[in-house]
Amino acid sequence: MAVSENINSDIKNDIKKEKNLYYQRNQINKDKINYETNKRRKRRNLTFIVCIILLISLAVVNMFSANFYMIYSKGLKYFRSYLMYIGISIGCFIVGGVVNYKVYNKKRMCLLIALISIAILAFVWIAAGALPKVVPNIKGAYGWIKIGTFTLQPAEFLKLPFIILLAHLFERVEKEGYKNGKVVLYVISIPLVFGFFICAQGDLGTTLHYVAILLFMLFLAQIDMKIIIGITTAGFIGIGAAFYWIYHFMDMTTAHFRYRRIISFITGLLTNEYDNAIGYQVWQSLIAFGSGGVIGKGYANGVQKYKYLPEVSTDFILASYGEELGLIGMIILMAVLLILFNIIKTVAIERKDYFGKYLAMGVGGYIITQVLINIYVALGMLPVFGIPMPIFSYGGSSLVTIFASLGIILNINNNKNMEGLISKYKIGKYLGY
Repeated sequence: MAVSENINSDIKNDIKKEKNLYYQRNQINKDKINYETNKRRKRRNLTFIVCIILLISLAVVNMFSANFYMIYSKGLKYFRSYLMYIGISIGCFIVGGVVNYKVYNKKRMCLLIALISIAILAFVWIAAGALPKVVPNIKGAYGWIKIGTFTLQPAEFLKLPFIILLAHLFERVEKEGYKNGKVVLYVISIPLVFGFFICAQGDLGTTLHYVAILLFMLFLAQIDMKIIIGITTAGFIGIGAAFYWIYHFMDMTTAHFRYRRIISFITGLLTNEYDNAIGYQVWQSLIAFGSGGVIGKGYANGVQKYKYLPEVSTDFILASYGEELGLIGMIILMAVLLILFNIIKTVAIERKDYFGKYLAMGVGGYIITQVLINIYVALGMLPVFGIPMPIFSYGGSSLVTIFASLGIILNINNNKNMEGLISKYKIGKYLGY
């Protein structure tokens, strides 16, 4: 009897709600907002994927041209390897888009990510002297692990785990309401550990990129703008003082090659003169950009790739691109990258949970800072750091990390839709839903 009375009261309440015009109007508004939100997400997804396809197309075409001499003399083996890395990376993009990003925020998962990351970095550090065949010295750094014919760069792979761990810590900072110094003290442990091991590998460029990612995420934290401006100003003054001391008080002939790169960079910046040793790469890169002009020399008509410009497939891949497609080609590339970054920024702004917000902006900072560093190095506006151009540069470690990160952005943007899709096929419990 009581059950039937409860059912009748529920029915009466539903009828009252249906008669309530205010309730109906609110429901219509909610449905309209949800419809518009889903529409924006779908439009954003489409634009995001189109941008990635455009970048892959430009990168593959440019890589074929940049390696034309090697392909002509040694066959398609090198180019096929790049295509294989692209294929693996697309698979990582799909996985990143399917797995719920909230899985990475669980305490056990974060602990596992931290332990594995530190173990890999510690292995590289220990094996650098003990196992030279496994961890070889390449251009003065011990940042690679050689497994048969494959060479992995752990510092590139671990940029995404680094961002995930920082996003987890920053979420805790937001929940606890920490501000200013407490924020820095709470999150500094992870950057210190990563920074120590990567510096020990002799990879200064990658260390600076990690610092850039950290600073990018710190700007979103609860830190007063005065403190951020003060730290940034102090940093620039410190870097300027260090450059001044290196340039005026170090001997170019006897200094370590890293200091010689800085001396060469400052000399080129002030006098536009580059030597044929340390400054050779930047000088040839500037020749490539300058000879490209506004419209470029035309696809496959570049000259610098014929053994004039070292590292034409990796760090200086944009020099070959700029020579052949000119300023117009560079503007198109920058426009696509800026659209991609703007989408990531919008995803971060619209995300309600702090972990998703920091994770998205961390990935955005990771990509845009890497793009800027690579461009500035190629144009002689920064010392040569050895930072690859996202998607364009040859290197499986960088490609896999970039595409996995982009897949996570797609998942963050489409998370609610993904929950419905995953639960429909009853595999949510395996993917963290």
